[in-house]
Amino acid sequence: MNSKYSYAINMYENNQQRRLVYRIIMTFDVVIFGACPSKLIELRMSRDKLSFLYTERFLKNGLWCRFIPSTRKKIQNRVVRYQDKKLYVLCASAYASYDLYLCGYRKPCYQWGYFTEVPNADISELMKKKENPHCSILWVGRLIRWKRTKDVILLARKLMSQNIDFTINIIGTGNYENRLRMLVKALGLSERVHLLGSMPPDRVKKYMEEANIFISTSNFMEGWGAVINEAMSCGCAVVASHAVGSVPYLIEHKKNGLIYQSGNNGDLYHKVRRLINHPKLQTIYGTKAYDTMVHTWNPEVAASRLIEISINLLHGKRIWYHNGPCSRAYIVKEDWFPNNMK
Repeated sequence: MNSKYSYAINMYENNQQRRLVYRIIMTFDVVIFGACPSKLIELRMSRDKLSFLYTERFLKNGLWCRFIPSTRKKIQNRVVRYQDKKLYVLCASAYASYDLYLCGYRKPCYQWGYFTEVPNADISELMKKKENPHCSILWVGRLIRWKRTKDVILLARKLMSQNIDFTINIIGTGNYENRLRMLVKALGLSERVHLLGSMPPDRVKKYMEEANIFISTSNFMEGWGAVINEAMSCGCAVVASHAVGSVPYLIEHKKNGLIYQSGNNGDLYHKVRRLINHPKLQTIYGTKAYDTMVHTWNPEVAASRLIEISINLLHGKRIWYHNGPCSRAYIVKEDWFPNNMK
């Protein structure tokens, strides 16, 4: 697939491509490493040239994994041993810096993430699309265990028991789909909860533009969660689990969305119920969410900031932005969620 793109160099194809990759790694002013072999980072660091490692968290499966020798060795060889070199970490998860800290990494990291297209929309027109006869709630993602889609269905049962008028649309497929469909049927929610399967991105966007509330329920396995970017770009009022990697960066609680304690279905219910009871809050949070994406968390801002910090680092100066991409990635522990936010 990479051969479709003129900018992609596929070192696995032939020796010419491989030699070009090595030349870039050894000579270019700045290199950003993603999911590449660690030997390429080692090669670049042998010359101590300015580099960035773009990474999600290393301990998704649990903080205890740092005690597994193979995991510890991988993190040591990929990052930790270069603390005194010109290798800097771009955190595509708010929990990445803490994972690294637990493994002995002490150099400050940068906030980063995944950056989706932000439509240039008239926010008032966008909000008009959300004028539904009842509250429209949306969930998007793979239907797998750690996405915790079941929590959305249990939320629907609670809302229906309170005689609240709503619909929940669930977009996605996965190995939990059949059991979720059976649960919806068993709980008598078929008229309220619709599992829509997979669909093209433009149709997903249409659902987001029309949704009042977007819910993200994943646990700590969710490295980033780009659907939150997309929902905010469509003016949704987001209610998101605190465990999702993007949430501490993107969501300011009670300003541009709501955060609930991961796995706490009572907390999820109360946050969603609050938005349903106060439609004006949906508009306020949705509008501010859109502003967050337009002014801060978008590809253009991220690219310009990365260039600026690179220029400064090449001249021996390290700068920080106040918030958003390339601001300091302070340590965020998994239990950061405070009681006064519940």
